[in-house]
Amino acid sequence: MELQGRMDENGQIWVTLTVRGTRSETTIEAVVDTGFTHPLLLPVAIAVPLGLELVDFAPMELADGRVQHFFAFAVTVVIGDHEFPTVCLVTEAGTPLLGTLFMQSLGATFTARFAENAVTLCVPDA
Repeated sequence: MELQGRMDENGQIWVTLTVRGTRSETTIEAVVDTGFTHPLLLPVAIAVPLGLELVDFAPMELADGRVQHFFAFAVTVVIGDHEFPTVCLVTEAGTPLLGTLFMQSLGATFTARFAENAVTLCVPDA
């Protein structure tokens, strides 16, 4: 299955996906961040209404070298008809991020077509 995405005018890569918790689900647009080594990052405004279950309190080294602790929650990412349970970190605010660990855990292939400002995330059938 394929998930189509886009590149914005700043070269950031975006994909649209659905995230589900115990109370609800929502469709979000997330930045694909190859420097973010966790599966997913959601701002609290998106995470709380989903009813996510707390599973960990994890330290993470930021790009500037500082270490910050984040609450980690169980979440399900829905792509097409497939559901992928994973963990997301929750921040006070900001842009949702899709990290390399999520794509790697699925055995996904990520292709960027810069001339077209388009991207494709190919996920093997589960």
